Amino acid sequence: MDDRPPVLVCDDDAELRGFLLRALKVEGYPATGAAGAEEALARLAREEVAVLVADVFLKGVHGIELLRRVRARHPSTLVVLMGREVPTYTVVNAIKEGAIDFVEKPVDVDYFRLVVGKAVERHRLTQENQALRRLSSLREARAGDMVAESPPMRKLLETIGLVAPTDLTVLIEGESGVGKELVANRIHRLSPRVERPFVAINCGAIQDSLLESELFGHEKGAFTGASSDHRGLFEVADGGTLFLDEIGEMSLDLQVKLLRVLERSEFRRVGGNKTVKVDVRVVAATNKRLADEVKAKRFREDLYYRLNVIHLEVSPLRERAEDIPALVKAFLATHARKGLPRRRMSDAALAALRAYRWPGNVRELRNVIERCMILAQGEEIGVEDLPGVVTAPGEGGAPRPGGALSGYDPSTPLAEVERRHILRVLEANGGNKLRTAKVLGINVKTLYNKLKAYEKAGVLES
Repeated sequence: MDDRPPVLVCDDDAELRGFLLRALKVEGYPATGAAGAEEALARLAREEVAVLVADVFLKGVHGIELLRRVRARHPSTLVVLMGREVPTYTVVNAIKEGAIDFVEKPVDVDYFRLVVGKAVERHRLTQENQALRRLSSLREARAGDMVAESPPMRKLLETIGLVAPTDLTVLIEGESGVGKELVANRIHRLSPRVERPFVAINCGAIQDSLLESELFGHEKGAFTGASSDHRGLFEVADGGTLFLDEIGEMSLDLQVKLLRVLERSEFRRVGGNKTVKVDVRVVAATNKRLADEVKAKRFREDLYYRLNVIHLEVSPLRERAEDIPALVKAFLATHARKGLPRRRMSDAALAALRAYRWPGNVRELRNVIERCMILAQGEEIGVEDLPGVVTAPGEGGAPRPGGALSGYDPSTPLAEVERRHILRVLEANGGNKLRTAKVLGINVKTLYNKLKAYEKAGVLES
């Protein structure tokens, strides 16, 4: 018990004080004594004390007055008063002033130790609760802002709050650009692993031959160019969270190795024989429907169920238009802090943004706001400052006169709307695929794959 703050016994009777201190120390309580109120207050000013036990009838400063000063100066210290033939109204007044218990003299040593023990435990629980509240506030502050004006996003944040404190594996599904990494980051920052690393990797942006080495590391000489030992991301993230973005792009061979790590929390580096044990929470994300990928035999069923312990769905921006004004406000503030000119959005421009279908989701909106802040001539961003793809009437763009979406054909399949939009953005950017991918809020590999699929299907023209 010597890891607890000490108990301070304040009594001007030296013999009784020594007896009570010995009784506490026999039970393992770190205890010290004070002969009077001033000595007790001086000791409290120098060190933390869990419980002060003081006589009511101290010489000089009365025990009740000592209680008041302790409560004012050292509110975390709990006070137990004791006394002989103390009037009932004095005991009641002491409780009202904040004393947590009262011990009659002559002192029953067993009862005394019981009272002090309960007070020390109450102090410990109070301190732990305060620490947890501080940690919770810190984690919430660190979690970053996620806009949640719409019902789907409010529900998502509520679920994240329930899931984050656990170590359960999480699978996040949603279209490109909806903010899946932001969700994963929030899970980490609201978890007990917040002080440990959050490591992210895009499984779709790295060649399969390199991804294994990135995840698990390699030994020197494992392959051509492996001139030294290399720690993989599982080792880097030990104790923390590993975010596997675009998990649906991982090859079947590598899926087998990932499954083994998830089941055993151990692996071997490429070219190595030594087993490496890690404690990593895995959060995976994909813009595909993994259940469909399993049916198509492109994703292992056993890995799917191992990842899909907790399933989170991030809605596309077109289904949560209520979030757009708050997102715009947040992006305007963020870009202004980066040194861009301060702007505000006109009501008409905001209405156009809300009417647009946002195939690139939140990422596309962020890029549009950044573009407008750079190119807008005045302090207010108007409809004329928005990209043509946003304001063009018809499919996905601004509303035509006479109706909110009068130019929109609801029978058009979503894949076809996406195809037309991608090709329009590509044309608007002069065929520059890197710039097109940035505007759309997708990675270049995804854009190439889509264009290749359009070419194969003979629908490369808009």
